[in-house]
Amino acid sequence: MKTLILEIQNGGLGDHLFYSHLPRIAKETKAYEKVLISNHSRFRNDDYKKLVWDSNPYIDGFTNKKGIFHLPDEIEEGENLLDSIMLQYQLDDGKRFHEPEVYYHPPVNNIFHDKIIYDPNYISYTGDLSGSQLIENWFVNNKVEVSLQMKKLNHRYLEIEGIQTCETASLLDFCSLIVSCKRMYCLTTGTATLAAALGVSVTVFYGSGHLRKYRHSALHQYVALGSDYSFKDKVKKTIILFLERFIQIGTR
Repeated sequence: MKTLILEIQNGGLGDHLFYSHLPRIAKETKAYEKVLISNHSRFRNDDYKKLVWDSNPYIDGFTNKKGIFHLPDEIEEGENLLDSIMLQYQLDDGKRFHEPEVYYHPPVNNIFHDKIIYDPNYISYTGDLSGSQLIENWFVNNKVEVSLQMKKLNHRYLEIEGIQTCETASLLDFCSLIVSCKRMYCLTTGTATLAAALGVSVTVFYGSGHLRKYRHSALHQYVALGSDYSFKDKVKKTIILFLERFIQIGTR
């Protein structure tokens, strides 16, 4: 029996969702009869495993064996990141501009039905943005009145002063918030990728220097804000890029 073992080496929610379409394609194209997730995969949060893989009907289970991991550096014109990943696994269903997939259907939470929500949280590099001023300016110029912003989850957080915060008790509750709110705004992070998997269009902010491949969803509106980097920020970025290139310390 031909088996595909996926080993996701980056642990974020978006990182796992980038591969969520592969089990279905592997089986529908009959390239593989069985698809497993390696236990060597990384998860920043156990809820990511439950949402993305435990509920996926095309997954046959988990294994302690090592698996395959591909992440393209560049993407071709006419493709998005998920297409490029699919092709690197030598899978092809003939379609392009794939969206991430989840098989959980969150209930609607009427508390948020009229709310405009901004999620300031991010982990991965989201462009040359060090503060929230450019985002605040965009909201003002576009006459958007944010109702709530998500509570701070880590030290990377572009907060808007004076906006009330909200939080959800679990990742599944956060899914309900996404499908229930009037409109959501966020950065190029797991929130945007999760919204795409849920079929929800959101507005996504990014700064100069952000890689095009991570703006992958045809559902979303991506807004380039430029940069608010100071001279100190630019020097720090230059040093980090230099170190990444020559000693491979990892991603920003």
